[in-house]
Amino acid sequence: MPEGDTLHRAARQLSPRLTGKLVRALELPRRTDSTQGLIGQPVTGVEARGKNLLVHFESGVSLHVHLKMNGRILVYRQDEGRRPGPDAVAVLDTDEHRVIVDHAPVARLIRTRDLVRDLHFRHLGPDLIADNFELEEALTRLRLRNAVPLGEALLDQSAVAGIGNVWKSELCFNVKLDPFAPVATVTEEELRVLLLMARKLMIETVERAPRRLPDPFAPRGGQRQARLNHRHGQKRLSVYERGGERCYDCGTTIQMKTQGEQLRQTYYCPTCQPSRSVA
Repeated sequence: MPEGDTLHRAARQLSPRLTGKLVRALELPRRTDSTQGLIGQPVTGVEARGKNLLVHFESGVSLHVHLKMNGRILVYRQDEGRRPGPDAVAVLDTDEHRVIVDHAPVARLIRTRDLVRDLHFRHLGPDLIADNFELEEALTRLRLRNAVPLGEALLDQSAVAGIGNVWKSELCFNVKLDPFAPVATVTEEELRVLLLMARKLMIETVERAPRRLPDPFAPRGGQRQARLNHRHGQKRLSVYERGGERCYDCGTTIQMKTQGEQLRQTYYCPTCQPSRSVA
């Protein structure tokens, strides 16, 4: 599932393949944006902001991609002659590589200077993996959501950017927090520990992935190591997608409940993460 670490990993792996290379072709099959002016332009950089991927061009235009739940980024060598499938939403060609984005609901061009005012970015919270991550700002934004269940608040990208369903479940388990209790029930120190742990584990996930992978690659979260006390024979995740299995720590059966308007799945251990209520 694409989360902040997935997009930062993609940016890390795409950057050496695209930066400084000239655009030979760019197609956005599901949009009417004109791409002709970008042909022959060099790519000036690739970056991730939360769950968003940006490819910047010299002319001051950027390709913005958001993978949501099912999007993928595939990279092929040009000599492989790969063709985009019916679900492709962006195809970018350089002399050496073809980048195909498919199943993603967002793939569009935007002037780079307009990003700060754009709906996808203007309310974006501090990016957990960014070099300039603002911990105090993230804490303040979460506190503004004191009445919201913790699991839902962590998914709110305007509070803190990068956490998705997997990390939400794993982080709440690691800090032994009830994801269904309001943020108000969580102490300042617990929130601080959770955010710093999120940053550390997500950065480790990005750095664990090699910069060079066999083509093609689809940047996913397979390198995630969320379990703190991992032992031989255990999965790398403590609770996510382990509903009905025994908790590694206490033996209780892992549960799953949906949260929020989008009915996102939350996995938890009812013993390790006892229910909380506002005092």
